[in-house]
Amino acid sequence: MFLKKGRGMVAPVHNADRNPALDFTKGTLVLFMILYHWINYFVSTQGSVYAYLRFITPSFIFITGFVIANVYPLKYGWGNPQASERLMRRGLKLLALFTLLNITANVMFASSYKGAMPGLDGFIQNAASIYISGNAIASFGVLVPISYLLVLSAGIILVGPIYKYCVPLICGVVFLCVAVLNLYDRSSVNLEMVAIGLLGMVLGLAPIERINRWVDQPVIVLSLNVGYILVITIWGGVYFLLVVGVCLSVMLIYLIGMKSVTWDRIQRPIILLGKYSLFGYVAQIGLLQLLHRSLPHLNLGIRAVWIISFVGAFILTVMMVNMLHWTRKKSDPVDRLYKATFA
Repeated sequence: MFLKKGRGMVAPVHNADRNPALDFTKGTLVLFMILYHWINYFVSTQGSVYAYLRFITPSFIFITGFVIANVYPLKYGWGNPQASERLMRRGLKLLALFTLLNITANVMFASSYKGAMPGLDGFIQNAASIYISGNAIASFGVLVPISYLLVLSAGIILVGPIYKYCVPLICGVVFLCVAVLNLYDRSSVNLEMVAIGLLGMVLGLAPIERINRWVDQPVIVLSLNVGYILVITIWGGVYFLLVVGVCLSVMLIYLIGMKSVTWDRIQRPIILLGKYSLFGYVAQIGLLQLLHRSLPHLNLGIRAVWIISFVGAFILTVMMVNMLHWTRKKSDPVDRLYKATFA
């Protein structure tokens, strides 16, 4: 229920609570991201396995869009300048965090893994491609389209009551631009990711109760995911197939989150990881860098390195998230620092 408040604004009469199944989904995606980067660091940067893992990065953006549309109107109300300001601030903060992380990484690890960090001069030279098209190599690249989506949604949400009609229209226009670029053999990773985020916003306009009813079809959801895997095995990772894969993969993980409420000992750490998904995303890359640099000095066999690095990356990421969660409760300065950086 919403009540009119002032000109063009509608204020909520209740706040949106956290959705454990959604946090479970984000936490699971962080675990998949660890797997993705572990393969990249320790196994190979090439291979057919990546076709089945391409859904991970755009899924984060998809969920960001979903949360914006599904939570912000309930929490702040339509056309609320406070919500717009908050989204704008978070978007610019993410962009600043991305820049700071890349400058730091390129200064400290200029000779890093397989050219992923070309040095500060290389980062500056590629800045236009990194920030505009998104086609140049950069670490923590998912933060750029997420920040653009947040900034874009800050403008969209200000239109208030016609918000619902703006989102599908803008989403359609952006997907059309992506299709035109593909028609001329051109691409923009940032534009493609923002389009997926806008699709998440479109779906997020539906009440969460309706979403839960749509998703709560285990046989259908599982069958669609199996069908998607068969299709990409035959036709490969076409972008518009990827869009479908993101929706289906998120649905499947969300469904597992809904059905696994009795698995408390398993679900609880994953939900906590979902609550700190941005921190977990940044931390796991740093941990894998550390493992990639330190393990060769132990003169272990390749299989031992794989096992230690794989298990270590998962355990250390979960431990760091738990440590942060505990420290925030005990220390106000740490809590304020976390909120200033990640919240």
